[in-house]
Amino acid sequence: MASTIAGTPSQQADRYTVQVPALLPGVRCYVDASTVPDHPSLPPRMAGLGILFVNTQVQPAQTIFIKAQLTGVQSVPIAEAAALALTARVNESLNFDNTTFLSDCQQSVHFLDQQDHTHPPDWRIKFFTQSFTNCSVHRRAKILKINRNLNTTADGLARQAFSASGTRYQPVCSYLHHSHQCPLVEALNSVNMQHVTLLSASCC
Repeated sequence: MASTIAGTPSQQADRYTVQVPALLPGVRCYVDASTVPDHPSLPPRMAGLGILFVNTQVQPAQTIFIKAQLTGVQSVPIAEAAALALTARVNESLNFDNTTFLSDCQQSVHFLDQQDHTHPPDWRIKFFTQSFTNCSVHRRAKILKINRNLNTTADGLARQAFSASGTRYQPVCSYLHHSHQCPLVEALNSVNMQHVTLLSASCC
């Protein structure tokens, strides 16, 4: 996932930004987080995490929607990094290969696409960035930035998760070829992250 950063800031941004993610081969994974904006006086709070997988390696294409909540969030970058870590763990459990992770968080994308991950922009995200790398390094995965207007589904899932209360986790599958058993259910049962609660998951 490493690449060399060079050029002006605008050139760097263009280097990591994909304009038409739907043309990417393999599995596309859109991810986002939603929480209260950072403020020095804020105590740790909750964040909503939203994930959308689009698997074009099967026909018909498979889509997976996941909503989760994260407690003890100290900053927006922590929420974004946690969302990516959770996504990478789910991707690994589903045994997806050739996955492109798509985020509208430029800071996260730039850091995770570097070879050296020893100096994160916020030391508190180290656990999550390391988890993302560990789960992705052997899966031909890459991470790219997309504009916010192309990440509306993951954003909507994250916002819904942020405002949800008292929901009971119950995975749902309506994918045609999963009439007997859905691998998503088993995959999510093996995904454990501290302070993360799954709210909903659907495969269709």
